[in-house]
Amino acid sequence: MRFGAPSYSPLYYLAGFLLLLSVSGCGEGHTATATPSGIFIDSSTEHFLQKAFDEVKVCTEAKEGKFEEISVIVMPPTFPCKYYDSGCAGEYVSPNSIKVGSLNTWRHEVIHYLLNQNTGDPDSGHKSAFFETCA
Repeated sequence: MRFGAPSYSPLYYLAGFLLLLSVSGCGEGHTATATPSGIFIDSSTEHFLQKAFDEVKVCTEAKEGKFEEISVIVMPPTFPCKYYDSGCAGEYVSPNSIKVGSLNTWRHEVIHYLLNQNTGDPDSGHKSAFFETCA
């Protein structure tokens, strides 16, 4: 006959802990209401785009062109465009539209916009050093 607390293996405690986690759930509970349907862009995305725009503008030393003047169009990761048969991940459309399928292309497309605003040529041939130094 043994006296004192029973001795359980560590696996027993782990199983109990996992059981508690599985029944506790996460989130707001089961009374949450559905959010409106549609596609939404979080405000932190706009902040990211504006910050990157400002950094590219400083890097290129561009005088003309404002973030507030750009129309940003969110596209699928690869979308049809006139430049590549396989599609684009980003595209600048004069005078002020930038299509982005990947936020990684944002700076590159901003350079096209700023070049167009400051020189009248968006440099679709990518000859400007800014594509290397500021993107």
